[in-house]
Order: sequence, then C-alpha cells, then structure tokens
Amino acid sequence: MSLGSRLALVALALVLVVAPGAEFHPVVRHLYAAGLSNLSAELMHPAVLVFMAIALVSVLPAAGFAVAVVRAARGAAHLRAVTNVSRPARMDEFGYRLLPSDAVVVFTAGLFRPTTFVSAGAERALGHAGLRAALLHEQAHERSQDVLWRLLLQAVGRGFAFLPWIRQVVEAETLRTECEADDYAIRCGARRCDLFEAVVAASAPPASPVAAGLSDANVELRLLRLVHPDTPLPGRPTMSFIALTAAVALPAVVGHVLAIATAVGASHLVA
Repeated sequence: MSLGSRLALVALALVLVVAPGAEFHPVVRHLYAAGLSNLSAELMHPAVLVFMAIALVSVLPAAGFAVAVVRAARGAAHLRAVTNVSRPARMDEFGYRLLPSDAVVVFTAGLFRPTTFVSAGAERALGHAGLRAALLHEQAHERSQDVLWRLLLQAVGRGFAFLPWIRQVVEAETLRTECEADDYAIRCGARRCDLFEAVVAASAPPASPVAAGLSDANVELRLLRLVHPDTPLPGRPTMSFIALTAAVALPAVVGHVLAIATAVGASHLVA
C-alpha cells in the first residue's frame, strides 16, 4: 500500500469515528438551548428531523467499522492461543514459529509485532527453496506492517458494505499487497518457480482479521504474474478513499452550515 493510500485510509477511518458525534452536535446544542419545556415540539421541527436523519445515516458506516474492530480484538485472542501451541524455529536468517499441523500453512499474524507462522506440514512439503521463497514473502508483510493496514482496510470495507463497489476496492488492494510481497521475494533472490509452487501448495489459514497468509487474495492472478511479470497490478484505491472521506464529512459540514443558517429562524438552531 502506497503512502498516499495509507494516509487517505487513516483520514477515512478518523472521519468515520468522528462523524456521528459531529453530526449530532447541532441537534444536541439546539435541544439544550430550547430547554425541556419545548423538547417535544422541537423534536418535531423539520430542521431538527433533517439533522437527526443525517446523523443516524452516519452511524451506519461507523457501526460497521466498530464491529470489524471488535472482531479484530477477538482475533488477537485467537492469535495468543495459536502462539501458545507453537514453538520458535529458524531456517537460515529467518525466524518463525512452528505450528504442530500437517496442513501446508504459512502466514503472518499480529498487528503491532507481526510474526510469521509455519506449519510442520509446510516445512516438509515446500522444501528448503520453497520455504525460503514463502518466508521472503512473509518478510515483506512484516516489514510493511501489512496485517495492521489490512485490518484497517477491512474495517472500512465493513463500514461501507452497503456500497456495491467497496468490496472490489478492498479485494483489489489486498491483492496488490500480496503481489507486492511476491515482488519483494523475487527481488530478494527467490526463484519464481519456487514461489509459484509454494503458493499452489499452501492452504489458506483460518480467516482472521489479524493475519496475512501466503495464499490470500486472488491466487490465480498472482500465479499469472509469477509466470508473466508484465501482468499489471490492480489500481491504487487512494481516490476512492478520498471520495469516501468527503462523502462522510460532507453531511457534518452541511449540518453545521444549516444550523447557522437557521439560527435566525423560528427554531433557533445553533452550531
């Protein structure tokens, strides 16, 4: 994920969190100023109803975002359990944690201290060259903090799940990070055929918002890029994030502008 995309994603997440409070602000200020004696009448005022409708709409993406964050917290608890049943291991310069499983699984997990996990089945099935290629791929995820950024991306996607195109944005950016990790492994000396075989052999790890696996995202396109390196990557989502940020922030801005505009009217809404 590029720096521009990351900054736009952070801005969008912050606006998502702040927007409901910002949009309820003019309503609360107005009702407080009107006093309890006029509360029932003021609640039926058209301007107040408009502001409340805008604020309630803003709660939907914020609620979806919050659900994704809670799910991530539960995923962190699962990660602790996985860590407890694994043990430290090394191959060449790579350190990882070995899982007692016959499945072929390689993934990186952890939001702030990402760690690579490799199953005993992967050690046997991939061999030295294949495992080295897989570990280089996971090293890219560790260095780029991709698990943390992917969580934020998925949380935003969950918040805007009602938009039909947001899923495509999330999937495209997830695929892009996987392709960039593949490219890093190749630059660091992994052979394309070894990485190809590792991706084909690897099973997807259990779905978790705090993990990035070797076989995540669109495997078919990644394999195509390993065979044909000139295959283009998906476009960057920066402009989509900026557009969503503006869409979420705009109602709060409009609400405050309308509150100021109606301050001289019968309802005396204030900002």
